[in-house]
Amino acid sequence: MKEKLRLAAVGFFIVAGTGAGVPAHSGDVQAEENGSGKVETLQVDVGNEYRPVTQVASGALYGLGEAGYPPQELVNPTKPKMFTQMAPGGTHFPNGETRVLGDSLEVAPMAEEAGASVTIRMPDIYPDFPYQWEGWSDWETKVREIVQDTKESGSDNIYGYEIWNEPEWTWDEEAAGPFLEGWERTYNLIKEMDTETDIIGPSFTQYNESLLREFLIHARDTNTLPDIMSWHELGNPEGNHENGPAPWAIESHVENYRALEKELGIEPLRISINEYGVQSEQAVPGAMIQYIAPFERAGVDTANLAFWYRPGRLSNLLTSDMEPNGAWWTYKWYGDMSGNMVMTEPAATDAAGLDGVVSISPDKEEIKGIFGGHNGDGVLSIDGLDEAAFLDDTAHVKVEEASWHGVDTPLSEPATVFEGEFTITDDSLTIPVTDMEKSSGYNLTITASGDGMSRYEAEHAAGHPDQVSDADAHVSNNKYVGLQDDSLDFQVNAPEDGEYDIALRYANVTTDNGNQQLKINGDTRDVVFSETGSSSYETYRTTAHLDAGTNTIRLAADGAVDVDYLQVGMKPKGPFQLRAEAEDAAIENAVTHDSSYASDGAFVGNIDYDNSSVTFDVEVLAGGAYTMEIGYADGTDAESTHSLSVNGGQTSEITYENSGGWMSDVPNFGTRNLETTEIELNEGDNTITFEKGSNYAELDYISLTKSITLDTLRRDVTTFADEGLINNKGIADSLQAKLKQDNLQPFMNHLHAQREKHISRKAADSLLRDAEQMTR
Repeated sequence: MKEKLRLAAVGFFIVAGTGAGVPAHSGDVQAEENGSGKVETLQVDVGNEYRPVTQVASGALYGLGEAGYPPQELVNPTKPKMFTQMAPGGTHFPNGETRVLGDSLEVAPMAEEAGASVTIRMPDIYPDFPYQWEGWSDWETKVREIVQDTKESGSDNIYGYEIWNEPEWTWDEEAAGPFLEGWERTYNLIKEMDTETDIIGPSFTQYNESLLREFLIHARDTNTLPDIMSWHELGNPEGNHENGPAPWAIESHVENYRALEKELGIEPLRISINEYGVQSEQAVPGAMIQYIAPFERAGVDTANLAFWYRPGRLSNLLTSDMEPNGAWWTYKWYGDMSGNMVMTEPAATDAAGLDGVVSISPDKEEIKGIFGGHNGDGVLSIDGLDEAAFLDDTAHVKVEEASWHGVDTPLSEPATVFEGEFTITDDSLTIPVTDMEKSSGYNLTITASGDGMSRYEAEHAAGHPDQVSDADAHVSNNKYVGLQDDSLDFQVNAPEDGEYDIALRYANVTTDNGNQQLKINGDTRDVVFSETGSSSYETYRTTAHLDAGTNTIRLAADGAVDVDYLQVGMKPKGPFQLRAEAEDAAIENAVTHDSSYASDGAFVGNIDYDNSSVTFDVEVLAGGAYTMEIGYADGTDAESTHSLSVNGGQTSEITYENSGGWMSDVPNFGTRNLETTEIELNEGDNTITFEKGSNYAELDYISLTKSITLDTLRRDVTTFADEGLINNKGIADSLQAKLKQDNLQPFMNHLHAQREKHISRKAADSLLRDAEQMTR
């Protein structure tokens, strides 16, 4: 998909977004369609509580390395339930590590402090994977040592002994005999020594009814049934991770297994899915939520993130520098849930899509949830709110987003998508979430009241009750205001002076684009609402300066328009970067690949031919110099290059140092590198094209930042003076003199003094923003 990316700023430089990663907009622009072209709905029934909150899917294979690695303060908030770790005394070098990490008894105290238990993976006593069988005498000696060490350790948070791992392909039947006989022999040996600790198995690579039937019959008939049933969920409905993920099959697997138990006369066993997720989606928030939700609904006891990369990082919830990324925030939100789980129904049951988990806590008087897995517009349809005794006629709703820019890109804090008051109608809430990113995780919090407000419902601003109409589930609060040659005043409270993103959700059911007016604190601008059809809504976006306190935003309709809500978000201070994903550019003779290591979960590779290219289409409001950061991987043994051209002009060469591997390498030891260069962009539309050069390199993203210098500021002062936005020549000359002498603080003081006097608000705020950037 080709997507134009707009770069704007107050005056000259701002990037867009409502916290949900949408392309930038500024000024008076038409609304755009959402990313997928369809709205997906997550159904939530608060009245259907089905199990206590225990965070069944929080935990990881080799998630703990050793004491202090990862830091305990980053483990605890995720509320892990169980970790699967190496057998005590093991010599396993996990995923190519140069030292042994993850000894189960060494990390058991870390797990215990976090409230988690530990599975002991017995065959990881061997150094290699797949395991190299060394004879029954050797194996039984190892088993005895593991059990004895565990008993002597005094650890009381051992979840169980996992006898073997993925035996259908790692058990050496030729040397060791049939696996079922090996299971029976090992099971009996463990129980002779330890009758209290549970046994886990068979831990097949995938859900395979035929193999499980054979296993259960043998175990039943030899009295060696595991205490905890285990298999892995690593891909398509058959579980083969090579063919891509399929978390939608999990619930049918559990249902099928329960039927198999019943058929064979076996009492229900606890289920542990101690590896889930494929390499390409490891820890990507939106993807992981699509596993968490079916695990909770299916009633498994525990589930562990699979281990494709480095140990001791909670299976990639942390960067290589032990900082939280977007996945950590998503699991932290999962850890914040308490009380009882309430039933959710995903948008699709046979494909990827919007899904989530939700809980209700009467003690904390809150409803919390995480959701994600969809590109474009989504709706949370929440019923059964009569069971939430702490809610009356209204509810305070907050939605946050944890974005994903790759495993090793930290996220210091999540973004607030919106926050506001919603009216409960017929014990239900309808909450649209627009412009969702499939890779992001989203957090929902519903309480009786709150201080924050960023979404303002049109029905609350209506001057007359007869303007308010009921609508279908795609409308926030199930209500909208129909305007006909009328106006609607929103009273918006801004916490401080500054530039704000403003989004207005509307429907234009006429057959033509609608010309309307938006008045913000008396500043009038013409806007165009494109035709939407009778059953869909779109979003108009702009930016504006708001004063601290109450601001009036008036929509004056010329003709008919339906208004859903107004959403306001303060733009981040400081230099604003536009991040453009390679997979969203125009791609010629190259291939998009999924990768959890990459920004937004994908990158462009196979830029291998003379006619291979990746072209980004961006729009900026001010021409000039921009710093471009390029995320790339060069897995060759030498430097590689791309040819770079801007707006079809003269080509230059970008040189990439060897990054030690490719973006989708498993394990990945940090193979995405960064390269920066300076480019000149024109005001308005621009194209940035990368073509194959020498050797080979993959592209992940580009990031653009307007370069600010004293010369830039001087040019902007001249431009504003020429446009009449600085209407006094003496003031303009004084500003130029201060810049010539490199006196930035007096320059900024002068701007503050003359703002909205002889210098327009737009010009003053633009110059102040750029000057503040230079002082950092």
